[in-house]
Amino acid sequence: MKCNNCNVEVEAGSNFCQVCGTDQRIVIPEVKSNGTAYFLLILCAFTIVGSLFGVARGWLYEMVSSFDGNNNYIRGWIYILTNIGTLIAAIFMINKKIMGLYIYTVAQGIYLLAVLIATFSYRDVFEGSSVLATGISALFLVPSISFLILYWLDTNRKHLIL
Repeated sequence: MKCNNCNVEVEAGSNFCQVCGTDQRIVIPEVKSNGTAYFLLILCAFTIVGSLFGVARGWLYEMVSSFDGNNNYIRGWIYILTNIGTLIAAIFMINKKIMGLYIYTVAQGIYLLAVLIATFSYRDVFEGSSVLATGISALFLVPSISFLILYWLDTNRKHLIL
């Protein structure tokens, strides 16, 4: 039998789930929510497209940085690796695995931190760069934070199992 809350396998006759502690004696009617499942799939599809764009962007950054002989530039590699992480996470979530949500969260956390560090490192490069750096980073930060929030909504998490 499966838990009413987290869908973990619960021993037959158990009153409570050993993982989340939900009372199994209370029967929760199953709600058909195909709309939410489709929303999660669409979110994953956008994540896959965005991740592929992010890998290309990181690769471009690495190529451009090599033209001026900057061998210490690693931000492109960080973007590549974190976007590969979100790509893998989206595939896990399409297959309804909660591990994908955790991988996505870690990859996005590292990505967001890298973008914020990049934004503040270019703030004083030239006059007006503060506004430009903030505006450009917002193009990347807003969707990343929005997707992170959307994935963690209860309605989406309920479709992911251990």
